[in-house]
Parts: sequence; C-alpha cells; structure tokens
Amino acid sequence: MPTTLSPQAAQARAKAKADAKKKKSEESKAGASTTTEDTSGNPPQNVGSGKSASLSGIPLGTEVTIGLESKTSRIPGIKGIEDYTMETPVTAKVQYTTDSPYTVYAAGNNSDRANLLIQMASIPGLYGKGEAPTLAYIQSMGTSVSFRKEDYSALTKLMIHADSTGQDYKSSLLTFYKNPSLASQYFGKTSGSGGVTATPAIELEAELSSRFMDLFDITPDKKLAAKYAKEVANAQIKAGTTNIGQLKEDIFLKYVEQTAQARFSTVKATPGTEDDMQIEAGALGSYLRSIRNTYADNGIPTSEKQIYADALKSIRSKQAYDNIIEKINMQAAAQMPAIKDQILKGFKAKDILSPYVKSYEKIYGKTPTVADLTEVAAGQTLVPVATWEQSQWAKDSITKTDYYKETINNDLKTVLNAFTGAGY
Repeated sequence: MPTTLSPQAAQARAKAKADAKKKKSEESKAGASTTTEDTSGNPPQNVGSGKSASLSGIPLGTEVTIGLESKTSRIPGIKGIEDYTMETPVTAKVQYTTDSPYTVYAAGNNSDRANLLIQMASIPGLYGKGEAPTLAYIQSMGTSVSFRKEDYSALTKLMIHADSTGQDYKSSLLTFYKNPSLASQYFGKTSGSGGVTATPAIELEAELSSRFMDLFDITPDKKLAAKYAKEVANAQIKAGTTNIGQLKEDIFLKYVEQTAQARFSTVKATPGTEDDMQIEAGALGSYLRSIRNTYADNGIPTSEKQIYADALKSIRSKQAYDNIIEKINMQAAAQMPAIKDQILKGFKAKDILSPYVKSYEKIYGKTPTVADLTEVAAGQTLVPVATWEQSQWAKDSITKTDYYKETINNDLKTVLNAFTGAGY
C-alpha cells in the first residue's frame, strides 16, 4: 500500500518541489541573459590571431557594396515586353585583420618595403607631424628596410579605408596619392595656423635632386636636401598654402648658389686642371660657356669669377639670361662706337671685324682676339684696313715679328737690286 503522508509532510514536500522549480527557472534566465548581452561596444580583439578581429571593426567576411552593375534582361515567353535593365550591387568582402600590416611587411622583399614607405610618406596626413620617413632615412637602411610603429600605423589606416570601401590597401594608397586634398580631409591631419599640409619632405627632396641633376649633373648633399625641404615646408605652413610660387623658387636658388659657389671655390683652389670640367657640367655649364663666348666675341675683358656670377643669375629665367647678354652688348657698344648700331642689333663684334683678322694674322702670325682689334672701332668710324696696317709700323711689337723681318729684308734686296741694275 502506498504510504499516506500527513497533511504537514505533504505540504512541505510540495513547497520543496516548487522551490526547486523556481531555482531552475531563475538559473535558466540568468544563462540566457549572459549569452544575449550587448557587447558591441567591446568587440573581440584577438590581436595577433588574425582570425576574427578586423581592422575596420566590420566583421571579417562581411560584404561591402562598392558599386552597381547594370544588367539587361528579357522576360522569356512574353511577346512585346522590351528588354529591361536592372542594377545589382557589386560587393567585396572585408579582408584585413589586426595581423595584416605585419603580414604585408613579412611577405615583401627589401625593395617592396622601401617603395611602400616612399609611397606612404607622400600621402598628406597619413603620418603625424614629423613622423613620415624621409628619402634619406629610407636609403640609409640599405638592404635592411624595416618598419617603425608609425609605419605600421600608417599602413593600418590605409587598410581600414580599403575595407570600408571594398578595395585593397594598394588601391586606397593610389586613391589618396592622386588626390592629396582628399587625403588631407580624410585623415584630418593638418598643421600650422593656415591649416595646410606641407608638401612631404620626400617629394621636395626628390624635386631638388632632379633639378640639381639638370643644373650640375650631380645630386644634392643629403643634409642640404633635408634642409631645403624643411625650409620650403615651413614657408608653406606660414603662408597657409603649398602654392608659394616665387618664394619657393627663391629658396631653391639660394641652395643652388651655395652649391655652385662651393664647387667653384673647390675647383679653382685645385692647382691642376683635372677637375675643371666639373663646373662646366649640366645646364649651368651651358650658361657659362655661352656667356664666356659672348664676352670674348665682343672683346670685353672679364674674369671667370664674373662669368660664373653671371651664369648663376641667368638660371633664374630666360629673361635673366637675356639681360646678361644685353649688358655685355651694351659694354661692347660703348667700347666700340664705330660699330655700336650693329652690335645693338645683335651682331657680334667678332663677325663685324672679321676683315681685320686676315691682316692681323699676316703681320703677327696668329689669330687675334676681338680685344686685339677694338682700336679699329674706337672712334666714330671704322679705320680702313690699309690704314690700320700702316699704323702697326709705329708699334715696337711689330719689330719682333717675322713679317717685319721679311719686309725689311725684301726692302733691302729691292734697294740693292736697284743699285746693281744701275751699274754699281
């Protein structure tokens, strides 16, 4: 027979069952609350795992719409229905993890790493002020290019942008490189009271190097290039714009003059002539030769120091060069009034005085400089060639020439022959 419980025992048993059921229900609710708690404000980090933490915060594998694709279709089996166009989204998946910047570095060779640093350094705002690597710094690492924390941070920013737009980091880098103003706005890093992002040092140094190669046929000293880039950047920040025009050109010319004067002093201080061609190299050398010839062709005495100074002034612009040439022509016109009009019309004194060259060579046995002939044009009219030849007999210098000796001997022979023919 079943045991009959007293009313009190039955009541106690029922209460125990109810309490147990209540406790189980509360534990179940607590467990549900734990698993459904909102943790969006604290996404899992898993730094180093590369498995679940994306750089952008968008879950890995999420599809991001990057554009629309138009497709033309026709409803089959129904006559009279025209083709219709539908636009469907084009997507790409979030791909970069917290490990990705380090993976890119590890996978690249030395050249890849150097090129990536150079490209990232050219993006305005990608680095903090003064953090972008310079070309000199990158080159100094030689065959062991490594990334600093600033470089990993810069690459991370590109990857975040890439994931949010469905690109890869190389496409993002190219986007910002082609549109510096977009980069400045996106990264929000400006400096100076004018709110301008100065031209990256690496870009200014490369520009200086290119122009130095044109002018001197050499690259600038690394310290000089860094100093130039810093001065230009400071000028841009102060002006509130990267377009500082003539101010930038003046800064450039200052460094050109410093380099040119140093090269000139070094070459001229050397006893030998082995290094003389250094100052004749590049575009500056072309100006030197042209100006030197203009002085010589117009009979204007000068010095190599003056020629070099004129050449440095000439590189400023074509007008500056033309002004130098005009100055030399004016000097020649003042020195030789007889041919002033022709000189001012662009003719060279050397060409105008060419008829006298043959006479000079006949008398002195060498080709004259224009300076040797300026006396024929020193008056208001040119001295006739024959008159000039006769005037040379009054100079002591003629007595040392073969022409003088031969002429005297011929004259003596003529006199003797005359006497002999007369019966003496």
